[in-house]
Amino acid sequence: MSQPAPEVQVTLDRYQALRAEVEYHARAYHERDAPEIPDDVYDRMVRDLRAIEEAHPEWVGEDTPTQAVGGAPSSTFQPVNHPTPMTSLDNVFDDEELAGWQEKLARALNLPPDYDGFTYTGELKIDGLSVNLYYVDGVLQWAATRGNGVTGEMVTEQVLTVPGIPRELPGLTGELEVRGEVYMSRAEFAAYNARAEELGLPLLKNPRNGAAGALRQKDPEVTRTRNLRALFYALGKREGVPVRSQAEVLAWLEGQGFPVSRYSEKVTGLEAAADYHRRMTAQRASFEFDADGTVLKLDPLNLQAEAGFTSRAPRWAIAYKFPVEEVETVLESITINVGRTGKLAPLAHLSPRLIEGSTVSKATLHNEDYIRDMDLRIGDTVVVRKSGGVIPQIMRVVLEKRPEGAQPYAFPTHCPECGHEAVRAEGDANTYCPNPACPAQSFERLRYFVSRGAMDVRGIGEKLIEQLLAVGLVKDAADLYILNAEQLAALERSGEKKASNILAQLEASKTRPLWRLINALGISHVGERNAQALARAFGTLDALLAATPEQIEDVPGMGGILAQSVTAALADENMRDLIRRLREYGLNPVEETAPRGDALAGLSFVLTGSLSRPREEVKAQLEAAGGRVTGSVTKKTSYLVAGEEAGSKLDRARELGIAVLDEAGLAALLAERGVVGG
Repeated sequence: MSQPAPEVQVTLDRYQALRAEVEYHARAYHERDAPEIPDDVYDRMVRDLRAIEEAHPEWVGEDTPTQAVGGAPSSTFQPVNHPTPMTSLDNVFDDEELAGWQEKLARALNLPPDYDGFTYTGELKIDGLSVNLYYVDGVLQWAATRGNGVTGEMVTEQVLTVPGIPRELPGLTGELEVRGEVYMSRAEFAAYNARAEELGLPLLKNPRNGAAGALRQKDPEVTRTRNLRALFYALGKREGVPVRSQAEVLAWLEGQGFPVSRYSEKVTGLEAAADYHRRMTAQRASFEFDADGTVLKLDPLNLQAEAGFTSRAPRWAIAYKFPVEEVETVLESITINVGRTGKLAPLAHLSPRLIEGSTVSKATLHNEDYIRDMDLRIGDTVVVRKSGGVIPQIMRVVLEKRPEGAQPYAFPTHCPECGHEAVRAEGDANTYCPNPACPAQSFERLRYFVSRGAMDVRGIGEKLIEQLLAVGLVKDAADLYILNAEQLAALERSGEKKASNILAQLEASKTRPLWRLINALGISHVGERNAQALARAFGTLDALLAATPEQIEDVPGMGGILAQSVTAALADENMRDLIRRLREYGLNPVEETAPRGDALAGLSFVLTGSLSRPREEVKAQLEAAGGRVTGSVTKKTSYLVAGEEAGSKLDRARELGIAVLDEAGLAALLAERGVVGG
């Protein structure tokens, strides 16, 4: 059963702020391979966002993270389109919610809501990186990450370092997609970190982080050193494969030599499905890999096809998440980290404890209010939990075990890095160092600027940034572009070849699209999606710099908080100087957009179902003619364009009396309006 909407006043600004937070943490997980909050906390945030969107569909744009799958593919690897989309999964957290999902499934198949005769294949939800293998006439053409579900990163040579992946499937004709999960075993994760600790190298945060980072290495020999493994569990496009059920899919994959999970089972009925989940929960500590739940899939493939998909997930499958494990440990100390915005972020250091298969010794404390409200004191026994192997969260203090004489924690009044007096704005729970020259802020801003989701400058990592700052070669991002080979080669653990590669990467970054530069500037509340929206709306840095808060708020997906944040950041003298010098050194990208016509001006479209053309292509055609394409059906929608297997959006359009077009009807409308192409 879905959770009720948050019991707070729901405003557009609150919706925008929550959406920005969800987007940030989705990117941290899918694109940076560095999650910052437990899975269950993120899941609750997404549920709250969906509840608000259901109550206010007029606020929802097509780029809402509730409809997104995965993350944006990196520019480092060649992009590749999946022949059929790689979707995500919806989640349930208890038996009651599982029963609610089965009722929806029954309704989708025109069966009584209490029907309990479904046969499922139960599988483990492995915490790794999803991949797609594409074969033509039995020969592997490429392997790719899931990416955003439509476009992934081609990582063929990296994937082929994983044992058990056939390059050829003799006797097979036509196209075939084989899907699975690449993972790092718990044993290999522990061994890798032991080696890294001996050599003084950075440690991996969790096995998923290790697998994702390994697959995204340009050199497949580096990938090979991680000793990755894979399990396969699904087919996308499947020409010439004689299977009728999910169980037969797994058997066929195993027969072709693909590694498959030994934990899969076929069960019938809700109680048997729930029992499978309970048994897997009890065994979770013994798995050779991290898993965060089970997956129940309707077994007959014909019923899967009949049930269909929502905009982001199959109706015929569900992820049943494992409960979060909690343990007691001792709070040994609290340290303060300073981020790129100057935020003073407290971190708890704990007596090491084993939780969900790995040892943890740190937990985020968020801000001063969090520490005060929990009344955390050094020496306290605390209850911590984690989900998915990320930094755990302190849930509560065990007061009866508090040591005598323990004192309340005094949050610092000055920046621990530069000594500047810290400030806290009214209504803001966070404390900041306002000194723009603070070395910790300089480091974090540079790290963000070169990161994968921003300018994507490979070769400039944390150690190099520390060196560049320490010797005074750079103070901000613009200084990176006046570095020379002699300066870089003279640094510790560098050399002429490394210096040459870094300079080439910096030069290549000058041609990155405008949205990447906007994102790299590190404006509060502006991530990749908002940066892309700003780039599309204004086209140039000059236009964005001249924009008023009202103009920015008019951009689809923006709100008042975001608009004020953008204009305030861009009005800052230090930011203006940074942008001026970046442009002086060759970074002045322009958004390449086709001229917009007005044949469809004033018309709003929603696309749903399977279309004969890629949805992005149809969207681009409509927008080029002046139309607006949104993600949700509202009273303001002019037309719903419905392809095959259209779902709830079609029902909603009929309820509201919105005109529905099939592809032939759309073609007729476009011809009538004089729109060519398509």
